[in-house]
Amino acid sequence: MIINPNPEQEKVREIYPDELDYAKRDENKSNKDKRRTPQMKRIRPIILMLALILLIVVNIEAKIEGELSLGMNYTDNVFQLSDYDFARFKAEHPNLDYVKTTDDLKLSTTVDIAYPIHYKWWKFTPSVSGTLSQNMSNTDKRRMDSTLRLKVDRYYWSVHTLYSYHPYVYYRHYVDSDGSGRLEKYSYAYDLYRAELQVRPVEDLLIFGNIRYEDQYYNEHFQEADGNALTTELGARYSFPTFSLKAAYAYKEFDNTGYKKLSAANGSYESDIYRFSLRGKQMPLKGESIKQQSWQPYLDLRFENRFYQADDAWNGGRTYDILKVNSGFDIKLAPNWKLSLDYSHGFRNVDSPNESVVRLKEYIENSFSAFVKHKF
Repeated sequence: MIINPNPEQEKVREIYPDELDYAKRDENKSNKDKRRTPQMKRIRPIILMLALILLIVVNIEAKIEGELSLGMNYTDNVFQLSDYDFARFKAEHPNLDYVKTTDDLKLSTTVDIAYPIHYKWWKFTPSVSGTLSQNMSNTDKRRMDSTLRLKVDRYYWSVHTLYSYHPYVYYRHYVDSDGSGRLEKYSYAYDLYRAELQVRPVEDLLIFGNIRYEDQYYNEHFQEADGNALTTELGARYSFPTFSLKAAYAYKEFDNTGYKKLSAANGSYESDIYRFSLRGKQMPLKGESIKQQSWQPYLDLRFENRFYQADDAWNGGRTYDILKVNSGFDIKLAPNWKLSLDYSHGFRNVDSPNESVVRLKEYIENSFSAFVKHKF
């Protein structure tokens, strides 16, 4: 039976609507405890900053390597709104008052510092990077992320490990119908751990496998969305004379741990993820040499088939088909300068017996980006 709740009953939060018959929620949830940031999470930025200083002060003139990236990204759907949401925005619906514009321009900068260390036939490369970004119209959309990496290289294989800290990721506003009763930011922080092994059995073939773990913790209004994700991936890349082709398959499992303590709907899901990449060889902009100037086209495709695991009225039978296609060029302007131009098209198709899920969760997004990168 198709469930079709009144679409204008806007006290219904679009993550877990109240009128669905879940277990009775705690009447005191409106007095949610403010989440206290653990001491470890407070000192992470300090640890990352000390790591950056260490990389800079040790033999800086001899071995330090770095890259500065400045860029901009324009999107025509910054909040990934559905057609239904676009109609509500045009009608000045109060639940979309937080949207200043549906499109937006984001400016960002990234600094990456690496310190390669050679020891006999080994090469160790610790590095640290930081990224700042800010949207121009919807100013709540801002990021300040940092990453620590360690890469170990041998001739036929290499190991890559990283830890990244993302203290603030803002998606959009929702009505906190089981708490404050007002529109609140749906934002979260997360830690990411990743390890990858790459093996080159023959010169033109690269085989890789990786595992990544994410720990996601939401703000005090949406703690029911807390969870962790584990993703494993296996793939290969083969280099032909004029292009390279890469294919990979990943399995992702998201465990929604927060719903249990707040009697909310279970948002756990599993995903099959397929990635394909076609990249041309570097070609000279003029003449026959690529040492000074060159350009390189690419095409990337990512498809995710996501299955929600719960059988309640909101998540039961809910599946996503998510496709994202990127195409663009990497242009070497000079040996230490590169320009990257990219176009991206993405959409999410939703299948669910609940019409509200389909109406609220489908979206289409197009974006354009340009980045200038300088190695020093």
